[in-house]
Amino acid sequence: MIEYEELRADIDRYLMERFKYRKSLAFLTVDNVIATRRNSRVDLYLRIRRIESNFPPDCLIIARLGFSKERVGHGTHFLQFLTEATRKHGFSHIGIECANAKSSSFAKKLGFYSIDGENYAIATTNLISYFSME
Repeated sequence: MIEYEELRADIDRYLMERFKYRKSLAFLTVDNVIATRRNSRVDLYLRIRRIESNFPPDCLIIARLGFSKERVGHGTHFLQFLTEATRKHGFSHIGIECANAKSSSFAKKLGFYSIDGENYAIATTNLISYFSME
């Protein structure tokens, strides 16, 4: 679990800077989940998976991601940050779990592939290419 504390700290710093929080938002659970404390602007739940499951190995899975203000670029900005963070911490994929209609179209726009119709994944190298072309 200690190996993921640095990733949690990076995500926490990002959220605090982006959303102007003074206190820590993100915490790490014993089963390798990074989540945010209750707040009004950000809802985040990330699963860390190093072994293959429905998702590829070395995958950081977005189980829940929501912002109080939608369609203003928070999701895209967070994915840009997460792409660099996953690369820094040795993850080769990012996944989206149980995507609804909005997150499915967001995933497709960014080049994620469908695993089974409701779960999506992408290699971080593909996201790096996507963001470098923007």
